[in-house]
Amino acid sequence: MIGRLDKDDLSTKLAQLSHKIEEVKVEVYNALVLKYTEFYPLFDTTVQLRARVADLHADIDSALTVIEKQVLSITVSVNPLVPTVAIWVQL
Repeated sequence: MIGRLDKDDLSTKLAQLSHKIEEVKVEVYNALVLKYTEFYPLFDTTVQLRARVADLHADIDSALTVIEKQVLSITVSVNPLVPTVAIWVQL
């Protein structure tokens, strides 16, 4: 019979398709696991570095505030009649 499958051929084709689907599922799963195992350590390191940079930024801001207050204090104590000059520190 041309153009028609008998029940045995149909069952065989469906079984082959099911097997191929399972193979593809396994390949997709393995690819995802591989990408995750490569990605997660990099992501974790990036998060840790971001936190360290944020802490460092806060420390720098704090130090800059102390420096500005000390410079202002010295300027005012040396000659309180001279206008204070703004001091900018580029980090």
